[in-house]
Amino acid sequence: MANQYKLFNQASNDHLADFFQCNREAAIKELYNAYYKQLITLANGILRDKCLAEDVVQNTFITIWNKRGSLPVPINLKGYLVVCVKRKAYDAIRKEKKRMEQPIPDYEDERMEGMRQRGIEEKEIYSGILKAMKSIPPKQRKVFEQRYLQDLSSREIMANNHLTAQTIKNHMHVCIRIMRKKLKHHYS
Repeated sequence: MANQYKLFNQASNDHLADFFQCNREAAIKELYNAYYKQLITLANGILRDKCLAEDVVQNTFITIWNKRGSLPVPINLKGYLVVCVKRKAYDAIRKEKKRMEQPIPDYEDERMEGMRQRGIEEKEIYSGILKAMKSIPPKQRKVFEQRYLQDLSSREIMANNHLTAQTIKNHMHVCIRIMRKKLKHHYS
C-alpha cells in the first residue's frame, strides 16, 4: 500500500479524478490517506478545535463517498476537497453559533415541580416511618432512635443504656423487621 500511496501522490489531477470516479472503496481510502492531515490542519485553523476538525474532515469524506455517483468530476481534486472542508467547517461554526444563541429552556419550573413532588413523597415516607416507629416496642425504639436519629455508635448506645452488643443487635433486628413490614407498601 505504501507504493500505491507514493504512486498516488505522484499522479496528476486527471488521474486522481479518474481514480476517484472508479467507484471503489480503495479509491476513497487513498484520497483520505493522501489529504487527511492537510485537511485536518485546514479545518483546525478555522475551527480551533481538533476534535471538531477531525469530525468535519471525516464527514466530508463520508459525504463525498455517499454522493460519489452524482458528483461532477472535479478538475482539481485537492482544491475540491479544500472547498468542501471549508464549507463544512463554516457550517459547523454557524450551527454552534445558532445553538449558543438559542434561549436556554427554563428548567426552573420543572425543577421546582420535581422538588415539590419529591417533597410530597418524602413527607409521605417520613409519615410512614413515624407510624412504623410507633409500632416498635419502647426499648427497641429507644435503641433505634439513638442509632438512626441521634447517629450514635453501638458503643455509645451500649454505654448509655447499659446493654450488651448482642442485645443491641437483637433490638435493631426487631426494629428493622417491623419497619420493613410496615413500609413495604412504600417500596413495592
